[in-house]
Amino acid sequence: MPGTPTNRIVIIGAGAAGVFTAYRLREMYGRFYDIVLLEANDRVGGNCYSTTVTYGGRNYSIDCGAQFFYKNPQPSYCALVEQLGLMDEATDVISAPAGFTVWDKQANARRLWLPSRLLGFLHYANTDWDRLAQFAIYMTYSAFLDRETTNWSLSVDDWFSKLVLLDSDFKENVIKPFMYQFVSLPLSRIGESSALYAVTYFVRNVFGDAGVPEGDENPPELPGLPTFQTYQSMIGLDGILRKALSAARVTPTLSSPVTSVARSGDVSIVQTAAGPIQADHVVFACDPHAAATILQAGGTSPTTLLDTLKGLEYVGLPISMQKDGSCWMPSNTDYWEPVSTLVDGSAVRFTAWFGRLRPSYNFGQKIPVFKTWGAPDIDGASCPHQFLPHRHYIPLPTTTFMTLRESLQGFQGKDGHWFAGGWTRWFDSQEAALDSATWVADQLPPTALPFTGRARMVAPDPQKVERNLRRWLERVARHAPENRRDAIAHAIDEVAAKG
Repeated sequence: MPGTPTNRIVIIGAGAAGVFTAYRLREMYGRFYDIVLLEANDRVGGNCYSTTVTYGGRNYSIDCGAQFFYKNPQPSYCALVEQLGLMDEATDVISAPAGFTVWDKQANARRLWLPSRLLGFLHYANTDWDRLAQFAIYMTYSAFLDRETTNWSLSVDDWFSKLVLLDSDFKENVIKPFMYQFVSLPLSRIGESSALYAVTYFVRNVFGDAGVPEGDENPPELPGLPTFQTYQSMIGLDGILRKALSAARVTPTLSSPVTSVARSGDVSIVQTAAGPIQADHVVFACDPHAAATILQAGGTSPTTLLDTLKGLEYVGLPISMQKDGSCWMPSNTDYWEPVSTLVDGSAVRFTAWFGRLRPSYNFGQKIPVFKTWGAPDIDGASCPHQFLPHRHYIPLPTTTFMTLRESLQGFQGKDGHWFAGGWTRWFDSQEAALDSATWVADQLPPTALPFTGRARMVAPDPQKVERNLRRWLERVARHAPENRRDAIAHAIDEVAAKG
């Protein structure tokens, strides 16, 4: 597609950020831009990948990458899903109770257990209540951090040093493994991660959501009520991306890797195997290392930009999809939750169990399908239950990463080059990918069409978060032994009093 561009934008990467950028451009500017979407692989989706399993004659779509989302804290993504006609909870979106376990494999015992439903608290031992009281304090500290700071460069270790009400053993042996599901750093490096990055997704999604309905200050204490709630798509994230491309009337060019991008006068030359493409703007909706390689090959980008992109730690995390058994779930199925983090010495993994996250089959049986994320230096290929390996590329959100990410914003738009992706904004997620795509589209001329673009991600109302957290703690405390109720119900007041 050589020749002189006419308002042409080339998007490199047909993952979530690339597809969402194409969708936003078409939504906001109609046919003003010629949108060229290039993808090196033979499919749309990038990190997004879904597979299908069958149990009891029923097909289940299973996400190998991102799957969880929440309504209120992710308004742009949920608005998009609704725009695409996919927010019907009866057929398209699943609302499921969610809990989690931190399991010590060597001790064959749980370090922390939050059941999916209130019924689970009836099976708590005294040690479980003691740990929950500590976790209540941790959740309060996390909510305050998310509310009061925008400092993404504060490390977990530095933040931990200020949490005077938390036991040091609990911080190291419970909270750090719990954080693994959000930062994906090896256990020995979790202290290097950005504290705000480690807590914001959990706080905003769990307590920024609707939670207890407005006006119902004393909801019924039915034991079957969810402890937490999550949402997932029945067609997977890659299914949503295909719907978005169809709505945008954009056809990606697959199996078309970009080898270089160079600026020449007022245009960029995008080199592909099929020949050069001239573009007014280029959106790098790929990972930072791929962007650095492409720009370096072009030879016209500043060294400071290349060093920034190369310095961002971004790795392929191995994921093991398993069925008819798991290699990493706790041996005692009574403590299985939708998310279980298993600690084995210095190694840590976490597993999503789809049995709690999908409808049952054959009169109540839960599908025995699992997704296990391993630390970057752990390979799950030896698991006999594995039916599909997957590699998910993610940022490692150290404080160094956060500093470089902030520096990258100074390069946005220079020479008509833009960077989009979950790694560029907030917390790597569907919402952040869409937020980054919307931000890029917003920067471009001309004036957007009326009523397009939708609201970008907004921080939850701190008062709402605190109210939802307080009500949650009060509800759970009602199930606690009398001598532990105050420690749980008044965790917020205790942390606030200690500053």
